[in-house]
Amino acid sequence: MGKAVDTNTTKETDQDAIDAVIADSASATTPDDMQTEKSGQSHGGRNFILVLLLIVVAVLGALSLSGQLMPLYESLITRLNNTSEQKHPSPAKTTATPVKSGSANTEISAPVVKPVPVVKTPPAIAHQAVVSPEDVRKLLSSIETLHNELRQMENARRALQNGLKEQQQMNLQVRLRWIGDPASRLPQLQLTWEEISLLPGLSDSERQEAASMHILARNRVQQIKQWQSALKKWIDALSTPMHQNILPEPKYPWLAWVLEQFQLRQAPSLEARHLDALRAQLLDVSRQLTLESWPENGPWQSLQAELLLQIKAMQHTHANDSGIVETGLPENFDGIQSDIRRLRKTALQWSHHHRSGAWQKGGEQ
Repeated sequence: MGKAVDTNTTKETDQDAIDAVIADSASATTPDDMQTEKSGQSHGGRNFILVLLLIVVAVLGALSLSGQLMPLYESLITRLNNTSEQKHPSPAKTTATPVKSGSANTEISAPVVKPVPVVKTPPAIAHQAVVSPEDVRKLLSSIETLHNELRQMENARRALQNGLKEQQQMNLQVRLRWIGDPASRLPQLQLTWEEISLLPGLSDSERQEAASMHILARNRVQQIKQWQSALKKWIDALSTPMHQNILPEPKYPWLAWVLEQFQLRQAPSLEARHLDALRAQLLDVSRQLTLESWPENGPWQSLQAELLLQIKAMQHTHANDSGIVETGLPENFDGIQSDIRRLRKTALQWSHHHRSGAWQKGGEQ
């Protein structure tokens, strides 16, 4: 019992001593001293914050001038995002497990956190370059320059195309005038229509028509050559032998010289003169075919009938009477004259057609 009383007395004595020390310290610190201490601390804190702000501003200015401020800022934002995701993970399912305390024998449920998969964040998007207004103006100026050059090239192309069409039309008109000229001959018509059929800018129908005109003229030229060959054959067949000199050859040389200055031949018979006249008429017809001066139907039929009689007479003399005589000559020249008029008329129609502006339409086809 006595030991218990002593313990309580000792505790009370210690408590009184502690209270006395607290009271002395409280009485020693006055309100003025506390206010002075607080003001000194606040003034020192403001100076420190001001110096720190100046340092931060200087560092930021240096980074901005060197171009490292934005990359540093983006890197810092990325790190803060990663740190916040690590500190605040997405809510996960937890299970409570009982934990026993040592003294109170109570059970406390402690949450068990399941691991959360780490999501990789995409890298920071690179800072896009800023396009200045001067660059935009330069680009627009270049586009306008290119547009003007393209317009000039298009105008030059159109001018060249129009000049080419005009040249083609001029070439066509010149050739059509050649065909329409009365002085042009059939071989010239053939060559001109051939050139027209090869000209560019014609439509398919026009090219086919020009080719057909060329073929027609070529056939007629060949036919004229065949007629002239037949005339030459009959001219050679109607030739008469030349009579020999009937003067006697003298014995003396001096008299021979005198006799050589004279020729005495037998006069041609009536038949021989008739053959010579027939040959001359046939030769004249051959020259007329070359000049395209066509004989009249009446005189030509009379001449052809006379030629047939002479040919039959020669065949009877040579015992070669076959009854059918092919002279190789036409009955008249109406067909070839009609074809020549057709060639010239087609050229005249083409000339009017293309002067009216249809040349361009045909070239575009």
